[in-house]
Amino acid sequence: SRNHDVHIIHLARKATGSSTHEWVPNMLHKRDRIILDTLLPGGEHPTLPYGLFDDGFEKFWAEFERSSLPSLRQRFHVVLLVATWVAPLLILRPPPLTLYGRATRERALAAMGASRFYILRQMFQILKTIASLCYGADGNVRDAIGYPWQHDDPRRQGA
Repeated sequence: SRNHDVHIIHLARKATGSSTHEWVPNMLHKRDRIILDTLLPGGEHPTLPYGLFDDGFEKFWAEFERSSLPSLRQRFHVVLLVATWVAPLLILRPPPLTLYGRATRERALAAMGASRFYILRQMFQILKTIASLCYGADGNVRDAIGYPWQHDDPRRQGA
């Protein structure tokens, strides 16, 4: 897996013409994006119409990959793998979770969060925590819930 990541980064650098010392973020696999979108879909709530991928996820992901601890990044990738391959088994469905519609995926993730196995519940907490860090960092989401502007918000200059 590590060799695969290094190869992907090398190909990305080659394609963009960036130097070998410039950092290029790993991209999420499509199945990982499906899991995260199931957790925070767009258009599901009238007050919060934004989903995780509606605004700014790529920027958050690049910053997360660059600045978070390697152990947290590795755990997050393991959690996504477990959500894909183990969560469907909790509702007696064959994996991967990405084969199913949103309702089934939501049931499987809820089963993971309510599992009698502590490690699965903790993995689900890691998944929710990282998704909520991205979601809470989105200015549109903070505006929708009435969160006050931060001291460094550019809109404060005009107010």
